[in-house]
Amino acid sequence: MTSVARTHEDDVEATLTASRALLGIIVRSLGHALEEVTLPQYRILVVLCANGPMRSGDLAEQLGVHQSTLTRTADRLVAGGWVRRETSSESRREVLVHLTRTGRGLVSKVMAARRREIEAVLDNADERSRTAIKRGFKAFAHAAGEPEDFELLSIGM
Repeated sequence: MTSVARTHEDDVEATLTASRALLGIIVRSLGHALEEVTLPQYRILVVLCANGPMRSGDLAEQLGVHQSTLTRTADRLVAGGWVRRETSSESRREVLVHLTRTGRGLVSKVMAARRREIEAVLDNADERSRTAIKRGFKAFAHAAGEPEDFELLSIGM
């Protein structure tokens, strides 16, 4: 194996290791929330938190699920007090799904926990390492092509 190929392989392995560390942070930040709601339910809360009230058909489309699946999942969220449904003032045939204060609070808790975990990691690094981490993440995001918000929202990010 050439040194260029070996370096490339080492770069890939280092990136995979970092991605597992970030995934661990994401999983830990979701821990408490997943005691309250399922991951598909949490995805709905995240999308509503980012977009505000949405027509149920639009919400299903953004999440990439069938309307009936969204309806069943939203039924459970309504029962738990995480979202509420309301008939649209523009068309009685349209139903809007709204995030409740409780639902918004859950999403906020997850994001705050994620932020704290990342801060703790960065606090363990010296100034030089933090600069390298920031530069590396910016370069990686640029090379990867930053995903559109809707791509991340659909998985609860």
